[in-house]
Amino acid sequence: MNTKAKGIWLASLVILPLGAALAPAQEKKPAEASAPKDDPMMAKMKEFGAVGAAHKALESRVGKWNFEMRMYQPGQTEAEPTKGSGEAKWIMGGRFVEETITCDFMGEPFQGRGTTGYDNIKKKYVSTWVDNMGTGIYYSVGTYDAGTKTFAFAGESPDVMAGKYVKSRWVEKWTDNDHYVSQGFKPGPDGKEFMEMEIRCTRAK
Repeated sequence: MNTKAKGIWLASLVILPLGAALAPAQEKKPAEASAPKDDPMMAKMKEFGAVGAAHKALESRVGKWNFEMRMYQPGQTEAEPTKGSGEAKWIMGGRFVEETITCDFMGEPFQGRGTTGYDNIKKKYVSTWVDNMGTGIYYSVGTYDAGTKTFAFAGESPDVMAGKYVKSRWVEKWTDNDHYVSQGFKPGPDGKEFMEMEIRCTRAK
């Protein structure tokens, strides 16, 4: 055996047993790093992330929609409708419904995106909204009355004239699985509440 071959053979006698000794230790690391099955924090995390009946109450939102939107000033009772379309789908494993809409609003293309879900800690529905005509993320919290098929949300909306956010609320009334009406309310300049927006939605066929 030449010197080079002898060196390789001797090295293998050292390296192979060393590798065999290290392998069990490396295999144990994932098991040692994982949390115990009875870890109370993991149990609570699973409880927080569980999908339940409250989430499934949002199922009727899923699909494609056509809508007519009307904007009102305080004291105004008539307004021309803006027509548009939207789509809603489940995301995050059935924990949230994501809605996107498009239309022309005030002569400009309008795009909006919202998410609605049920918070297992708050025991409330939660909703967010962003669009291309604002720089805020609008957040609201609500409840659902199964008897009247009505969602009621409360949060804050921007009052661009006053340059601040004001308390607002949304009422979403379902007549059946293919039709619902959303109405948005907030205080006017005199402090009295008025209906600022109404959106009538019909499921697209």
